[in-house]
Amino acid sequence: MKMDFIIDFLGFIAVRSFSIFLWRIPLRPSLWIGRRMGDIVYHANLKRRMIAYANLKAAFPEKSSSDLKRINRAHFENLGMNVIELLKLPFMAKDYLKRHVKLENVDSLKFSMEQGKGVIVLTAHFGNWEIASLVASLNGYTMSVFAREQKYERLNNLLNQFRQSTGCKVITKGFSIKDIIRTLNDNGIVAMLSDQDAGANGVFVNFFNRPASTAQGIIAFGSKTGAEILPSFIWRVGVDKHIARVGDPFKLVNTGDKEKDVKVNLQRIVDILEDYIRKFPEQWLWAHKRWKSTPQRSVLVLGDAKAGHLNQAIGVAEMVEDALGSRLKARSIEEKPIVKIQVIDMKFKNKFMKIILNLSSVFASRRCQGCLRCLKFCLTKESFEAVKNKYADIIISCGASTVSANIFLKYENNARNVVIMKPGFARGKKIDLIILPLHDYNLSNFASCPIGQLAKLDRSNILVTEGAPNRIRVMNDERRATNNGIGLLIGGDAKGFQLNKGWVEKVVDALIKISEEKDLDIFVSTSRRTSPEIDRLLKEKLSDNKRCKLLIIANEKNIDGAVANIFGLSDILIVSPESVSMISEAASSGKNVIVFGEKLKVKGGKGKYMRMVLNLEKQGYIKTAEPDEIYDKIKEILETKPEVKRLDDREKIVERLKGLI
Repeated sequence: MKMDFIIDFLGFIAVRSFSIFLWRIPLRPSLWIGRRMGDIVYHANLKRRMIAYANLKAAFPEKSSSDLKRINRAHFENLGMNVIELLKLPFMAKDYLKRHVKLENVDSLKFSMEQGKGVIVLTAHFGNWEIASLVASLNGYTMSVFAREQKYERLNNLLNQFRQSTGCKVITKGFSIKDIIRTLNDNGIVAMLSDQDAGANGVFVNFFNRPASTAQGIIAFGSKTGAEILPSFIWRVGVDKHIARVGDPFKLVNTGDKEKDVKVNLQRIVDILEDYIRKFPEQWLWAHKRWKSTPQRSVLVLGDAKAGHLNQAIGVAEMVEDALGSRLKARSIEEKPIVKIQVIDMKFKNKFMKIILNLSSVFASRRCQGCLRCLKFCLTKESFEAVKNKYADIIISCGASTVSANIFLKYENNARNVVIMKPGFARGKKIDLIILPLHDYNLSNFASCPIGQLAKLDRSNILVTEGAPNRIRVMNDERRATNNGIGLLIGGDAKGFQLNKGWVEKVVDALIKISEEKDLDIFVSTSRRTSPEIDRLLKEKLSDNKRCKLLIIANEKNIDGAVANIFGLSDILIVSPESVSMISEAASSGKNVIVFGEKLKVKGGKGKYMRMVLNLEKQGYIKTAEPDEIYDKIKEILETKPEVKRLDDREKIVERLKGLI
């Protein structure tokens, strides 16, 4: 408390002294000082600079990073000049208006005042809004303006004195709604700024292609009092000149549907402001969080041409909707979450460029925002062009090769980022959330790690999961019901693994035999990694088999949603052993899962993926079987009907994502 008093006192002395100093200096040199003040804040206040740049990028995706940086810096310089003009107002007053402000359509204000119902001047943090009240005072009117109270009392009172020197009346937080209505009923003028985030109490309308919470007070006061609403703005021309334009009366739409009318009218108001901002983008206050309460998030998924990695990353991206929904509910915002997912493949010019970008990302920081030179140098032209203008609130990638681009794009967009699997290269602190499937975690005795110890492995930005993230949601009762079917998911060759045709043939023969005996349907899907040899085998065995109701050869024709449908139609899922993503999906489906392969328990000590398979079996999520054992294993499950234990990492991933939104 004592420190606040000292800061308030010293701040008051400093601002007052600076104002007196400016009195002695001509306007143009004073405004030069203001621009330099803006430059200092631009370079020193990295947080606000990054917020402004990200807002600009979201609003103007067509503009280059150099254009966005130029607008951003000019925006801070404009704010610096605004401060200088505010501090000089007590010494310039109405004479300043005559020489430096051109009035347009002022007759609209006079005409509205003659109606006798008061006037609401609709404006925004645009141009130098602090001196806009001079337009009213020059014409003999007193304008009441809202002013947010500052933390320090002396400074707050001093700033209000400067504002009142223009002939306006400052409305503080204690000014009641009844007083506003009384002012309008007395044919007074009230100025309202309509461009701040209104939180849970606002109405969401589209502003620069994103839902923005907007206060409805203007509509409410206009409807209740019949006051004229005049959208009015002032903007800077050059350095020391302004144009202040009073808008024509804004006629409210009134169809009798109050809720719909409010939304329509607010959208029209916001559209007017957006038009002005698009014409003079450097003159709006970009450095505040206008979209803080928006129910929309843009998610950028970076691919590495590996289907399993992409599937995991998209799975996490889809979980953002659940996390966002929970956050909106916690903030009492009754809007449906909107998650826009974009997928872009990161392709490098060559392997050397991938290494260069990985090394560069170790030194990446917030000051990389607006640069993108490293990405342009290392990525192919196609990949760079695809990603350079993309705005995202969250960047998600899976695998080591996309981590470097993820980090640079995080800083570029002032976004949060998620990496699945180890980021490597000492870059962990540059990632907001690292999702580590247990098989990727560095444990000396991996296979014997108890599930109960997983929570102890988690760190501030690390979440260890039992399986790989996937896109399988909890199935409803209808889809989880018994459907008398067996699903077969065939992968293919992978690093250090070759899918044996003989294994697949034994598994298919076992399925045909058990399906005939137990009157079961068969549903089969391959992957793009499946060899032509195995594809031919499956077609020879199953194309004309009446028990096979679905046979998808991915290399010939893939079908979206096919795997999820197979999960829903099957009691038992048979899966090849090489794909962490595919096994995790199957284990998350709530169905009996058998992973087949020769000597898995022997090979389990030789590879992290095989250790993952055995760990999932130990925890009861899956079963393993030799190809020769598949028939007996299926028969055992059908006869004993064991309770299914479903792998579910989704809930804890969603919980951690809430902290990023």
